[in-house]
Amino acid sequence: MQKFGVINGVGMCLSKYVLFLMMLSTLTFPVKSQTSNVVTILADDDYPPYSYVENGVLKGIYIELLRRAITPLQREYFVEIVPMPWKRALLSVKQGNVVGIIPPYRHSEKRPFISSYSIALGTEHVVTYCRQNIDLESALALKLPSEKRLHLGMNAGYLLLNQRYKKAIRSGYIKLWENKSTEANVIKLLTDKLDCYVNDRNATLYELDNIKRSNPELSHILVEEKDEISQQTAHIGFSQGVDKEFIFKMNDALLGVMHELDVKKSELLKP
Repeated sequence: MQKFGVINGVGMCLSKYVLFLMMLSTLTFPVKSQTSNVVTILADDDYPPYSYVENGVLKGIYIELLRRAITPLQREYFVEIVPMPWKRALLSVKQGNVVGIIPPYRHSEKRPFISSYSIALGTEHVVTYCRQNIDLESALALKLPSEKRLHLGMNAGYLLLNQRYKKAIRSGYIKLWENKSTEANVIKLLTDKLDCYVNDRNATLYELDNIKRSNPELSHILVEEKDEISQQTAHIGFSQGVDKEFIFKMNDALLGVMHELDVKKSELLKP
């Protein structure tokens, strides 16, 4: 069980994030040239530290990785990364309006409109954070008194829950609330409007840290990691009919960036 105070548990998350961006900043690629092959990839606009908009600028771990990867492709393609709310971005991919979306997990049966996925951009840990004294295990075991139904938050459009959670929801032991963003869910968790919240561990810790820093009156509130639901890899999801050659070149470019990152990481960590 992991407890979270003011910034407990976040230092490692943020230090890894800073290290990653430091390594990316040292990579260089050829300058792009003009092309008529326009490729649009939508990005979650509110999923820090991976993909988010801050002060009008799209940024994040996966965004920087993607930007580095598309640079050598700009000789043949003009790749634009467009931020958008997650549910709207999924709908746009489903309608075939864009080439791809970042960063979905693999859900081939539930999202058949995503025809293929890139190589993994990273591995995420889907966990449940709860306020202290919340009995998540009893709710999942279908033993919670009916008057104490557990209120669980999740980002709208996300597919994170396993069968235990779904059964508890169907049986009335858990009430699921879908909110727009990690920030919205974390604020409700800290202000007693939610009992628990499900999302990636790093995304939750990142937002907890930000909110507590900007709202000191919430800094004393403790939440605990109560459950790890799964480990999932994040990808670029490609819509139906996307040119296979583009997907191959994108994967090759991503592999090149990741290889250089491994080299840079080794250099940075040398004593």
